[in-house]
Amino acid sequence: MESAEHLPGDFLRSLKARPLAYDGQSWADGHAYVQSNLMQPAVATASMVMAALAGGVPPEHRRELMMVLGSLTAGEQDDIADLCRDVVRGGTWLLYEEVTSGRDIDAATYAFWMLEEVEEDVERIGFLRNSARENLPSDLN
Repeated sequence: MESAEHLPGDFLRSLKARPLAYDGQSWADGHAYVQSNLMQPAVATASMVMAALAGGVPPEHRRELMMVLGSLTAGEQDDIADLCRDVVRGGTWLLYEEVTSGRDIDAATYAFWMLEEVEEDVERIGFLRNSARENLPSDLN
């Protein structure tokens, strides 16, 4: 198996490049996860993505980053996925901000799905669903 040392560099390069049309893969696919199978660097990747989101990333990259986080928190290896959810749980404000921002419906959808997994306050999720209705697809309303 190839070392994951290249992931931070690949990640930083991806943020400097123009985002590609989504084709189901990203810089993390095949390294932090393969389809729904999480790999060893998944937790570190989740931490890196959350830190980047907190520090600010180009808006056009937020959709892909939310998709990557969604893959990491929903993986089949429950122990690793739980650790990734713990990382995301530490920055739920980033997910709330994404849903309420109105920047990108896809990014908001991934953020909302993750909030449904990590947020313990069910009433808060209901309030978010109602208050950010226009930022979410109709099936989440």
